[in-house]
Amino acid sequence: MKNSNEMFQSLLERRDRYIREQQRKRKAIFRTVMPVCGVLLVVMLGAALWQSGLLKQPEVPVQKNPPDQNDRSTDNASDDNLPEEKNVVYTDKVKLPENTSDMMSADMIGCLVYQGSVYTHTTEFAIADPAIAEPLVGEYIGEATGMLDEWSSQEDWATEFASTYTGSVYKVNGYSEDFRLCIYEHSGDEYQMQFFDNYDGIPLRTGADLFESRLHIPGNVNHVSYLTHYDWNEGNRSNERVFLAEHSASPNRSVESDVTGMTEARFEDFLAELCASPFIRIDHLNNPDFYDAEIQGHLYLYMNDGTMVELRLIEGGYVGIRGLGWIFVQMPGELFDQVLAACQ
Repeated sequence: MKNSNEMFQSLLERRDRYIREQQRKRKAIFRTVMPVCGVLLVVMLGAALWQSGLLKQPEVPVQKNPPDQNDRSTDNASDDNLPEEKNVVYTDKVKLPENTSDMMSADMIGCLVYQGSVYTHTTEFAIADPAIAEPLVGEYIGEATGMLDEWSSQEDWATEFASTYTGSVYKVNGYSEDFRLCIYEHSGDEYQMQFFDNYDGIPLRTGADLFESRLHIPGNVNHVSYLTHYDWNEGNRSNERVFLAEHSASPNRSVESDVTGMTEARFEDFLAELCASPFIRIDHLNNPDFYDAEIQGHLYLYMNDGTMVELRLIEGGYVGIRGLGWIFVQMPGELFDQVLAACQ
């Protein structure tokens, strides 16, 4: 039998082993729990920062496709526009059309994708004499795919030269490629030119930013004609009339053309004021009937280079152009009233 000293010593050794075992278990638990606690701490910290808004990205306004001024329907107006600086109006970004069912008709503007911007179709020329068209045709840059339609995916839209048209794409001589491109092709004796202009989120301050810097109108107008709003609304282009008194001897004149009283000098003053006046965005929510104004006129400016620019005049001093939707130059006054009156 062990004496009391031996038993005491045995108890001490068992106690020491027990202590060491407990310490080992605590270390193992510590090594397991600490990483988990660290992850939980990071998650909790991240959640707190997210709730505070520090980690949230600023919201970017969604851009919607503006209505075409020459489209009689204005129901698809956009409420969401680019944030605008003081005295600057940004045109709407062209928005990917929403998918529609095969049983529904969808309205889609002609367009061409080039270097990240969507150029919209603005003018079409059918020209019998290639000598008129060819000076405008610049450097060849690619082939339009013609694959875009109302059911195209975002991937389709992200493709260079994606378009609703097919054909060879060229720069246009006399115009910046950042603003204007064309598709040029011919069949038999007829030459076709389709112009595509970039109104995809561009800044506009005064009329000069478009009509002078991009379209080069002042000093380059060959002749001008007009349509009454009734004839324009009915699509009666055959009723187009000579606008300027100096051109009243034109074989295409009508009796009404002789009494407009608009001279070339007076019209040049009108263009100068147009370039100096500010662009504004019409608040279509508060002015839903803006496009239904009773007094309107449509001017056709035939340029020296063979191109044509159509201006839409709406009573109150508003001058717009196809492709700008609810954005107009505002230039009320006697000069505007005289031009508008000459279009009636």
